[in-house]
Amino acid sequence: TISAGSLTSRSGSNLTIEVPVNTNLQLRTINGSAIDVTGVNGDLEIENSNGSINLTNVSGSVVAHTLNGGVTVSMDRITGNKPMSFTSMNGKVDVTLPADAKARLRLKSDNGSIFSDFDVKLEPDSNKPVVEDKRNQNGKYRISVDKAVTGTINGGGPEYTFQTMNGNILIHKK
Repeated sequence: TISAGSLTSRSGSNLTIEVPVNTNLQLRTINGSAIDVTGVNGDLEIENSNGSINLTNVSGSVVAHTLNGGVTVSMDRITGNKPMSFTSMNGKVDVTLPADAKARLRLKSDNGSIFSDFDVKLEPDSNKPVVEDKRNQNGKYRISVDKAVTGTINGGGPEYTFQTMNGNILIHKK
């Protein structure tokens, strides 16, 4: 565990950490700047509350989430049959995957567009309304619909989630 600053400190700190190429990373920052990772092979779990996430020439699996910033990922290789997730609340999600990546994609952008270099085979619309009726328990009657689009690339595989509320989603073929 490596940390910098404290919850009561208003001054930020920048860290540069060198690790072996084959390393699993779990990185988090709350009010720091960007998180940048280059050339690491492993399971990467990255979370940034107020800043961007930039992963360059990484391999393995990725779970990357930021609230206020973009997510930019360039993957050299995907190892294992693990699900991955690339999400932002307010920012662009821009991911480059190897051309032979096999995945089931779950795509959702509330206020933006979705673009891909891959031939995405869209699945039939399975977004049926979900009804929650708790009126007989002094509750509410609620109907909700998941607005995500699903599809596969290269025949399908583990699920990869791409989601942003305010921004575009771009999926590139390396």
